[in-house]
Amino acid sequence: MSATEAATLGGSKPAGKSGKRRISMKKQTLPVAGLCLAIGLAVAPAYAQSGGVQAKIPFNFTVARKTFPAGAYTMIVGSHQVNIRDAYGRKIAMVLANEISGRSAAANGQIIFHCYSEHCFLSEVWSPTHENGRQLLTPRSEGDLVKKESGKYFAVLGAEPQK
Repeated sequence: MSATEAATLGGSKPAGKSGKRRISMKKQTLPVAGLCLAIGLAVAPAYAQSGGVQAKIPFNFTVARKTFPAGAYTMIVGSHQVNIRDAYGRKIAMVLANEISGRSAAANGQIIFHCYSEHCFLSEVWSPTHENGRQLLTPRSEGDLVKKESGKYFAVLGAEPQK
């Protein structure tokens, strides 16, 4: 009786006689994982840039206990975070932020600062590509200034992205 006849009669084929080559799971998984990683690395920077607000900030400001000079910056909104890049595209800060609603982002976005005499703190970023804005956590140093004096809010409108 042949292997085919045995299979049709309820028997089983002898091991290794099927004529098909077996491919191990590791050999299949590695190329698929590599492809997924390559696609993820290629798409992530493009996605991150799409949520950015470019603006020239006319004053020094503080973020995460660091003070940055006046100049051109890009604030990139992410999920529960804001990444800050300088005029050369270098990431200079990444801060945690909560999602907030209730304000319009304007055509090119806007960046909100809380200022007290000589000190300005980045407070909110509103990207035109996101429905809601991001509000940074209030630093302790700003909390101390709030107790001493009333602050002012400054909105810096985003510039039209360069093509």
